[in-house]
Amino acid sequence: MINKHNTVIQSFLSDVIASENSKTISLVSQSDCTKLVEFFEGQNIEQLYILPNLDNDLKMPSDLYIVIGDTQYDISDIGIIKNLLSQKIIFINSQQRKFINDDSLLKLGFQKEFDNKDLSFFAYNLNTYNNKRDWNNSKGWANPENFDKYRW
Repeated sequence: MINKHNTVIQSFLSDVIASENSKTISLVSQSDCTKLVEFFEGQNIEQLYILPNLDNDLKMPSDLYIVIGDTQYDISDIGIIKNLLSQKIIFINSQQRKFINDDSLLKLGFQKEFDNKDLSFFAYNLNTYNNKRDWNNSKGWANPENFDKYRW
């Protein structure tokens, strides 16, 4: 899957790496990643980890996790990355061979970034996932100015 769509993947990842200033990247894939490794060598990356699968015993946090949907993952595997290993995740899913459907990724807080007939790119970034709201503060919760005015 990687070699067939290498230029699309590299183009998308170059924008993400530049905007997020990622220094450590973990790439999870069972495909031949030679072209992607060569691409990463030209980026400003300090460490690159290549993992053939998600190992629950291996706890390797990274600035960015890139998960290629070329092997069988389930929602709990993606949840482990999201909750324990990285605040930024890119999930690249093949349209022909989906082990995790789009709705499941959306339920986990991923956003669909790119979609064509062959690939879907989903991204999760904790920094932009839950934006701060004006009403979500201590002043807006109980309306203390109304304590003596109204009875509930």
